[in-house]
Order: sequence, then C-alpha cells, then structure tokens
Amino acid sequence: MQSTDLPGGIDLVEEDGGPVLRLRGEVDSLVVDAWDAVPHGGRSAVAVDLSAATFLDGPGLRLLLRATEGTRRSGRVPELRRASRTVQRMVEIAGMGRSFAAVP
Repeated sequence: MQSTDLPGGIDLVEEDGGPVLRLRGEVDSLVVDAWDAVPHGGRSAVAVDLSAATFLDGPGLRLLLRATEGTRRSGRVPELRRASRTVQRMVEIAGMGRSFAAVP
C-alpha cells in the first residue's frame, strides 16, 4: 500500500520463511484503515519488519497482533524485526512483548 497522503505505509512481502509485514513511517489509524480496505488473501505474517517504522498508535499495534494471529495459532512465535527503541517501547507498554520474538 502506498500513498503520498498518508504518514506511513504497510506492505506484505513474501520471504523465504513466509509472509512478512513491513511497516514504515507513522502507522496510525488512517494507514491501518487504508490497509484494511484492500484484500490480502488472509495470509498470516510470520514476521513484522519495523526497521522503517517511526510510530505505532493503538490501531497500528492491534494490526501487529491481527496480522500474525494465524502464525501464533499454528504454534509458532512471530518475529518482531528491527524495531527502533521507541517502537519496541510502544509494543512493551501495550503488553504485547511476549507475543513476539524480538529480532534486532
């Protein structure tokens, strides 16, 4: 999903281990709403790459859980990749740290 009018973006890309959700910029309710408006085939992300994300609000944090729910149901722990200190702190404050394996 790309738009110059939005403060951030979300993409689902295929990697060797499976689908990876890539977030960039400020992932707020507008960005999440735009993402949710497009069908994604119901694939569950095995990882979330946060290397380009600068901010996540409540809907952005909930998206992390929703996008990786199937991976957790299959018994795997989804990876949270390259989160900045600020974004990692947001995840921890939201009580979501145990839902992911942090990968620097």
